[in-house]
Amino acid sequence: MDDSLRKNIVFGGHNLASDSVFAETHLVFCRNVMIYFNRELQNRAIGLFSESLVHGGFLCLGAKEDLRFTAAEKQYTIVDEKARIYRKSGNGIMDVDG
Repeated sequence: MDDSLRKNIVFGGHNLASDSVFAETHLVFCRNVMIYFNRELQNRAIGLFSESLVHGGFLCLGAKEDLRFTAAEKQYTIVDEKARIYRKSGNGIMDVDG
């Protein structure tokens, strides 16, 4: 990532299994992590992302991950299907516990 972008970004770790919703966020990268989660934890993580992203925010998932068949699917539009980039567009609220 270009240094001019890095200086304007706040990076933070988050435990998707135990932490609650994080601050209003414009971009979430969660690449190639959820493939190791069971369905319940995947749904929890997606719920956290959905609750944390601002309207119009972007969610970037790994190559083997997507939002199809999740409760959050209708809250997003596909920006780049191959790259698994989604933009939050829906107004629905999802329970972070799945």
